[in-house]
Amino acid sequence: MSQAFNLYRLQKIDTQIDQINNRLAEINHILVADENLHKAEELSQNTKNQLFKMQQNLKQKEDEVQAHRIKIETNESSLYGGKVRNPKELQDLQMEIASLKKRLTILEDEQLDIMLAVEMAEKDFGIAQKNLTQAQTDHNNRTASLTGEHNQLTRTKDNLLAERNPLLNSVVPENLEIYQTLREQKKGVAVVSVDDESCSACGTTIRPSEIQAAHSPLKIVFCSSCNRILYAG
Repeated sequence: MSQAFNLYRLQKIDTQIDQINNRLAEINHILVADENLHKAEELSQNTKNQLFKMQQNLKQKEDEVQAHRIKIETNESSLYGGKVRNPKELQDLQMEIASLKKRLTILEDEQLDIMLAVEMAEKDFGIAQKNLTQAQTDHNNRTASLTGEHNQLTRTKDNLLAERNPLLNSVVPENLEIYQTLREQKKGVAVVSVDDESCSACGTTIRPSEIQAAHSPLKIVFCSSCNRILYAG
């Protein structure tokens, strides 16, 4: 077998391995960085935190309302219980009770507003939880599918490597070094075929003498334009 042919076979195998490696990296990225799942988790946590904050606000407001009611009841008990007889003190109690009731009305309105906010926060959290559950289900299904693909690609890669290793022994070391250097320089494509007397990579016309030389079992010929190794078939 000619050097060009063996290098061409090696190129085809390496191209497949490159494609598999790219897909494996893509699968690993998808499995680790599931954007939809991360967004759903973040939204769920944010709505949970907001709900907790609203519930704390409601509890504080309920305590404040209860404290005012108790104070009003205590003052009314003093006012109507006969314990306070001084007119000035009675008048002060009446004024304080009126002020407390006015403040209580404001507090109860604020409490109602917070209750409505809690209801809205509960609804938002419920929706976020539902979306998170769906995102987790989608992630699990996608993981199962991608894991299957990952395993299949890994087996295919192992087979290609098993085919590649003995092929390396059929390539002259200096030619293999040239091939590997070109692979680095030419985005992984070091060897290309001659199609219709043209370089399949860059389209440059290949002279008949170059095509003839490319058939040599030992010699390798390069495209005059892109400098890739030519395989003439």
